[in-house]
Amino acid sequence: MNNLSAREKGFMYVITLLIIVVLGYFFGIRTLNKKYAEYQTELQTLQERKAYLDQLRENNASMATEIEVLKASCSDIELSFIDKLETEVIEQYVLKTFEDAGCPFLMNVTTTDVGMSAVTYPDGTTAPDSLVCLQIQVTYSSTDGYTVTQYNRNPDFTIGSKTPVAETIEDLSGQMGQGDYAKRRGYDEFINALKKINAENPGCIKVNSLSAEENGGAMTLVATINFYGTSLRNRISVDESHAPYTYWTGHTNVDTKGGFIGFPYVCDNVNSLWYGVVNMNADAPAVDKPFAPYWASALFQQQLGEVGGDIKVLLYGEEGANAEATPTPAAT
Repeated sequence: MNNLSAREKGFMYVITLLIIVVLGYFFGIRTLNKKYAEYQTELQTLQERKAYLDQLRENNASMATEIEVLKASCSDIELSFIDKLETEVIEQYVLKTFEDAGCPFLMNVTTTDVGMSAVTYPDGTTAPDSLVCLQIQVTYSSTDGYTVTQYNRNPDFTIGSKTPVAETIEDLSGQMGQGDYAKRRGYDEFINALKKINAENPGCIKVNSLSAEENGGAMTLVATINFYGTSLRNRISVDESHAPYTYWTGHTNVDTKGGFIGFPYVCDNVNSLWYGVVNMNADAPAVDKPFAPYWASALFQQQLGEVGGDIKVLLYGEEGANAEATPTPAAT
């Protein structure tokens, strides 16, 4: 190296510098450029991913809003039907509506589950959700425009009445066919009650049929009312309306210590609601008595016929039938 001239030494320095520069380029700048390109590509990919996720987030927010709208629509449809069809609740609502309308003389009430058509999907399968219908049939009587009326021991003709029964009968017998008793009542009240029920929820309560028949001066009035609800597998809504036909609004804590179920011919339990009330059902001769031998049932019917339908004589004897208290049936 020492034998080289200054020019050769300079040339060697230049060559060495070029080699260093070339090596720096290949192993430094070029590598950095390659990394930079990779980072640029990765950055673009991440930016595209971010844009996709931002769009997805916006779509999710929009979809969440649409889901809430659909849920609200589903809830509106669900709530257009009765949430729960409870027989005792609906019967109590119907009977109370008639009584409040001035039509208290109930003769009969029955409840029937009406079969509804199944919902079929386009693919032929049957939907797990279905429409349900509960039908209430009520039979009421109007007054006859002459006879004194009685409802729920009013007037009281039972043994425990405050006013002697004979005195009450004598007082009322002179009013037969006069005043309020001279007007036949019940038909208009019956129609008004049906109108009120039909207007309660027109979407799911429908008066299905109505009939009126003359019956010995009075009228027998019969109506059937349909209540529609749904049986849903995945219900969304909760009915918080507290409509009178969806929850119990009748009496509670009723005293039943004297017995409540069943209407005996003779009741000697002073705590019973039937105490002092005689069952004078006109259908008594035809009532089947599965608990008694055939001859006992036949004897009962024979004795009832022999006393001319006077069940007081049959049950209490002549002395009991002629007592001051003359029990008669209270309306139920």
